[in-house]
Amino acid sequence: MKKVWGSKTFLSAILLTAVLGTSVISESNLIFPAQTVHAATESTKKEKDKDKLDKPVISNLDNAYNGVVVTWNEVKDAEGYLIYRRRKSTEGWTLMKKVLAGKKRKFVDKDAMKEMGLYTYMIKAYKGDIASEDSETKTITRITITRATVNIEYRQKTAREMLKYINDLRTGSENWAWNSANNTKVYVPDLSRFAYDYALEKCAMIRAAEIAVNFTHERPNGKSCFTVLNEKNYVFSSAGENIARGYKTAKEAFTAFAEANRQYEGQEQRRVMLSADYNVCAIGHVAFNDVDYWVQLFAKTTDDSDYTMSNNRKTKVTLEIASEDIPNYDKTLKKMDVKYKDYSPGKGKILFIERARSKVTLNLQSATGAQGYEIYRSTKKKSGYKRIKRLTGKLSYNDKKVLKNKKYYYYVVPFRIAHDTYIDGKKSAVVMVKTRK
Repeated sequence: MKKVWGSKTFLSAILLTAVLGTSVISESNLIFPAQTVHAATESTKKEKDKDKLDKPVISNLDNAYNGVVVTWNEVKDAEGYLIYRRRKSTEGWTLMKKVLAGKKRKFVDKDAMKEMGLYTYMIKAYKGDIASEDSETKTITRITITRATVNIEYRQKTAREMLKYINDLRTGSENWAWNSANNTKVYVPDLSRFAYDYALEKCAMIRAAEIAVNFTHERPNGKSCFTVLNEKNYVFSSAGENIARGYKTAKEAFTAFAEANRQYEGQEQRRVMLSADYNVCAIGHVAFNDVDYWVQLFAKTTDDSDYTMSNNRKTKVTLEIASEDIPNYDKTLKKMDVKYKDYSPGKGKILFIERARSKVTLNLQSATGAQGYEIYRSTKKKSGYKRIKRLTGKLSYNDKKVLKNKKYYYYVVPFRIAHDTYIDGKKSAVVMVKTRK
């Protein structure tokens, strides 16, 4: 739920993780007859069942900077897993990777780099010569990620001042929120004081920088705000987030979050701060372009954290941005002295060259993550190269603009396209060919 008072804005979001591991995300309202079988047949059936493997279940597909991350459940007695991919239903499956069984059931498909491309995956478990049935397929729209390194001013000393205000609200006489009818103040008894979590603060600081770019609970990479906790390996069972901008001091920001003069529908942030679902909190605070941004993060955890000194200086921070959204954020990011970095395709390689009197045919090796190849040619080995072709959809090229009985030098550069920019991989080794007489 979003509220705007003049130039000042704040939002809240919650994540409750259930016992069985499912998650519910919300942006509002946290208060949250017997058969006889012949013995020989039964024995045969048991032998077959003994060799049978359950089919895997793809648990998640996720867009990452370096590719699509595929994760799946463990299959009992499996020695490993075969990961398949296809782009179209009319195509056959391509085996992408053979992964041995173990704790790490994850595969990063670094070849899945077409922006907004559709990639479908299927997995089989295997044991020796025995393979399971195909898993159910799962499809992802590829959102490529660009890393943006920016300079942002942190003000964590003032951020930590807010803990006292939150705990005073929880344990004092004002720990109430309106009921849905707005006719009764509902007090929350026996609330404990939050511990300040310095590990969670690292997540809050990242989120504070992110909301200076995109002021929502969706991160600039298109993911939920709570994914930052997983990226930092933060252990929790439930989490909540409040965000605000336009308030200079911790007291002003807290007063806005407290929403004492609002009715039920306008007290989402207040109910988050008064929730019994959390036992720790952390605050992030940045200043950018004369605007202050605040993040409150709350969590339920059993892990203690070690004290860290507060960060009160300009700091280089690397944010992940959905490549397609860079035009929306570019003006803001440039004010932060942004430097972009995109994941590059693999190195180019010329497999072999076929020569004729007035034609040279180059055959290329597919480079991981490449959408095409730029072919360069010169008559000198160390200088004078010019691009003669930008090749897509093929791995061979006929150069017909050559003279007979002459030496030519070639190299190729793989590329992919993101946010209307060609992103080059490493060039191949130079290959020389002499045309026939």
